[in-house]
Amino acid sequence: MTRPTFFRRVWDAISEPRRLKVAFFLAYLIALAVGVVTFIQPPGSIEDPLGELTTRFWAMLYVLGGAGGALTVLQGWWLWERLAVWLSMTGGSIYALTAIYLHVTGPPTAQRLTKAGVIILSLFVYVIRLLLTREWDYEPRRRE
Repeated sequence: MTRPTFFRRVWDAISEPRRLKVAFFLAYLIALAVGVVTFIQPPGSIEDPLGELTTRFWAMLYVLGGAGGALTVLQGWWLWERLAVWLSMTGGSIYALTAIYLHVTGPPTAQRLTKAGVIILSLFVYVIRLLLTREWDYEPRRRE
């Protein structure tokens, strides 16, 4: 019998449903990357009307939420993962509200509803995760 590879051992260490947890892990990494990129180089179309401080604030919420979620989702630390989810959702909500504000206050040719819709749609990844982790602080362990 051969020894399992490193990747097989890592995969087996993740409790079920593995594919779903890996998908959320990747979503958290994307949130982290969005936060880092936005913090380093905020988009001018958002930073100018909002101000640098506000833009960097919601970017930092994405950084903290993405990093926190990535560190907790595979371990099943739901209490801490929910905190990460709320941080990311708050950052995304600020971004969505900013897009809506810029649509309402901008010139008639500045259509931002598509951007706001896509941001709000992406926030439902977090809503789904909250629904999946709402009952316990830690993931219940299954006996095998």
